[in-house]
Amino acid sequence: MSDASKKPEIAPYQRHAILCVGKSCGENMPLLKFGKTRLAELGLDHGEHAVRLNRAGCLGVCEQGPIMVVYPEGVWYCGLDESGLDEIIQDHLRDGRPVERLVMHTMKQERS
Repeated sequence: MSDASKKPEIAPYQRHAILCVGKSCGENMPLLKFGKTRLAELGLDHGEHAVRLNRAGCLGVCEQGPIMVVYPEGVWYCGLDESGLDEIIQDHLRDGRPVERLVMHTMKQERS
């Protein structure tokens, strides 16, 4: 039996990307695998600038899928394919610049 007081640990990461692989978005496990492979090729799967790429069954916005959301920025992308995902990986996840032509929504940022 595990010790309930010991919490699991996770390596630090800079961004978290969540890709819909639900039925309406085409069950895109190959696209998820492509993304994870590209992150590894670029060294973004570990270290100081690591990105976590996870799947979701449905993100609730089925139009123009596949859909992906990137946090902490709260940027939502639509109509993804390998080319678009690769652009997001390089421009947004690596360099911090959202790919405007694929953005469908951005979380409101509070002004200070």
